[in-house]
Amino acid sequence: MEENKFIQIIESNSVALASDLVEISLDSFISNETLKDIPVIGTITKLLSIGYSINDKIFIRKLIRFLSELNGLEQNFILKEIKYLDDSSEYNHKVGEKLLELITRIDSEGKPEILGKLFRNFIMKNISQYDFLKLSDIVEKVFYYDLILLKECKNDKFYINLDEELYNFGLIEGKGMGTFNSNDEERAEFEKTTYLITERGKKILEYGLK
Repeated sequence: MEENKFIQIIESNSVALASDLVEISLDSFISNETLKDIPVIGTITKLLSIGYSINDKIFIRKLIRFLSELNGLEQNFILKEIKYLDDSSEYNHKVGEKLLELITRIDSEGKPEILGKLFRNFIMKNISQYDFLKLSDIVEKVFYYDLILLKECKNDKFYINLDEELYNFGLIEGKGMGTFNSNDEERAEFEKTTYLITERGKKILEYGLK
């Protein structure tokens, strides 16, 4: 895909229009032969030179869910930030190209929304370039239904069983050895706790899952 395709998608007003399509179910999206008559979908297929195969429709659906998370941001602001990032010598990839690659690879309908939230917070300077790239890589690789269990965190603690994958990616950590000279209430709390959330886990929770 050419490097300017993502910018052209933003310029086509697809962000504002994408929100109207988020509620269409995946099954309806795949089976609906009239989708090409919807302006935003027609624009995306034309700009990206793709068709209406099942895989194409799944990709478009993921892209729309990603774009919907940018709704409310001014188009000029998004374009300015993307062009600034593209012109920066710190980046090995054009940001739009990188995003389209990520959206192509991610394997769950819910992940594009997480990625969209992370990108929104990135261009709004709430997270750094490193955080965005690192967290996006984690989102791509971690099983979606394990990832969303981070929402069960309460006061930096978990009280449920979690998959080891979250630990391996540095999103949670063991609870340690407990507190010496603790009272009964503190000991009971320690026994109920299964894991603690890490700083990296907090960033995904705050900037990708809320």
